[in-house]
Amino acid sequence: FAKVPHPGTSKTRLSPLLGADGAASLAQAMLSDILICLSHCSPLKHTVKVLVYAPGTKTAESKLVSILSSLGLDYHFLKEREGRVAEGKKEEQNENENVDLEIHPPLQTTS
Repeated sequence: FAKVPHPGTSKTRLSPLLGADGAASLAQAMLSDILICLSHCSPLKHTVKVLVYAPGTKTAESKLVSILSSLGLDYHFLKEREGRVAEGKKEEQNENENVDLEIHPPLQTTS
């Protein structure tokens, strides 16, 4: 799970020291570091990596694609659905509710 870095919403407690842009840059650097580490982790070499991101907006998706592209990483991504996770508390899902997951790029299945 990752919160897409954005000035004014990322690392806000550091904003007085770094400014909103500086705090967002730090958040992006930290996200980039962990994504690179996971990508180079030998035990995960053959594992499909799916990054769930928030907020689930087109702007956030564009930013995430930009970050992944700049790092040359092969991740699939999935936006967090609004209302699923709020204030750190996972909400119960009705077991009869269908969940449409739109993973990008689509996962390739092998037979």
